[in-house]
Amino acid sequence: MKGHRNPKRAAEDLLLPMPVAFTMSMILLLPVCLAAQLPERNDLDLTIFPQSGWVLDSRSVDLQDGINEVSFSGIARQLDPGSLQLDFEGEVRSLRTRIEHQGWDRIFQRLKGKEIRLVSETGHLVEGEVIDYAHGRLQLRKTDGRFTLIPNPHSYRLEFDYEPDRDQPGAQLDATLHGTRTGNHPVQIYYVVNNLAWSLDYSVVLNEDENRAEVTGTALIRNNTGTVYEDARVRLVAGDIRIRAQQMPFPREAAMDDALMARAESVPQAEQYADHYVYELPRRLSLPERELYQFPLVKAADVDVTKIYHHGIRPFSGSSRDPQRVTILYRFENVEEQGLGQPLPSGAVRVYRKTGKDDEPGQETGRAKDSAPGSTASAKSGGMQLLGQDRISHVAEGDSFQVMTGRAFDVRVTEKVEQHDQIAPRVREEVRVITARNERDKPVVVTLELPLHRNLTVRNASLEPVSRTADRHVYELEVPAKGENEFEITLRQQN
Repeated sequence: MKGHRNPKRAAEDLLLPMPVAFTMSMILLLPVCLAAQLPERNDLDLTIFPQSGWVLDSRSVDLQDGINEVSFSGIARQLDPGSLQLDFEGEVRSLRTRIEHQGWDRIFQRLKGKEIRLVSETGHLVEGEVIDYAHGRLQLRKTDGRFTLIPNPHSYRLEFDYEPDRDQPGAQLDATLHGTRTGNHPVQIYYVVNNLAWSLDYSVVLNEDENRAEVTGTALIRNNTGTVYEDARVRLVAGDIRIRAQQMPFPREAAMDDALMARAESVPQAEQYADHYVYELPRRLSLPERELYQFPLVKAADVDVTKIYHHGIRPFSGSSRDPQRVTILYRFENVEEQGLGQPLPSGAVRVYRKTGKDDEPGQETGRAKDSAPGSTASAKSGGMQLLGQDRISHVAEGDSFQVMTGRAFDVRVTEKVEQHDQIAPRVREEVRVITARNERDKPVVVTLELPLHRNLTVRNASLEPVSRTADRHVYELEVPAKGENEFEITLRQQN
């Protein structure tokens, strides 16, 4: 891109070259949305946060000593204007960002003074020069010199005897630069961009015994910025980040050099940066506009899992008439000894269970016995079942986390107040009996969790807690197959 050139000529230079065999009669059925090649771009560096991005766009431009008017295309339409910075060897006198959106209105505005043909759905042809377009109406000067007004030009098909102007990708940045020397200058453009974000989706595949799992985390990058990012160096930042305008980018040392990029594995490793974690992608990416890009970020092949049937005790809440179904939780320890041991960014978690091969024909399965021929009502499909999905927050190495998949159908709990006494005007006690019923063919352990506060104390319990903290006690109640068991606890509350 050159300085001191005619603006019209500069705009023409930004157009993509067309094949020699291009047909001069071009029919547009939809608004023109064609991407142009970005000129003079040397490098592109993207730091993507969960909800926004930081762009370092490195260009080079030939400048004269003195004032230069320069235009840069390919700037994201969704940029934060207050964060825009341009750095080069000289002085930036002014910056202007032109954000033009695609659509019919823009197309008709750009056709003023040009000859077009409009073809209706019935084949009716209208030819002429575009005089004006306003308020959704197109005014033409026909070939016979008469004028016509078309109130709904969007319902027509457009035909041209020439190649129409192509849209530049993204917005355009017009800069007035004062150069200190004549020659080529490296230019760095920084800005915060909205609608460039990433998220993580976890897939947890349990074995049939539900005590081991394969955990995969897939990163998903969304580019709705209004431009295309070609051959970009990309890093993903995990954590709760507050984005401010005029922030500085990650230093160049934080990016992988070429040798490290060549040695990087297919799954990026988390590197700690300040109070967050950064994942350097092992290769450059091209991110088209309005497309999603997915790749594995977390992989663990053999992870320990603890299945929990959970019920929360509700002290001084009266008796429960109807049985309450227990919550199904899967607990993981984020430690290397149990198959994980790495920072886990927040994200959605889908839990599956392997079922092996479908049962042979004629063998009793989870399929209804009286299913009609051709019925697909089967509990087993493709060797894997979806058990449910949940969401986790950021999990540091060494922490534990739980995923809830739903409520058990055949493990239920009732709570009954056996005794209630008013010990003093502001002190009361109750004896609460929790009964767990198990309709399964195998025994289960129901985890009972009692929330505590400074006014609530445990006077007596039929089981010792397996976990005791200042704000909760946890008990484990073994329930036999096709049977039930009881847990009795005496509580005192002082108001």
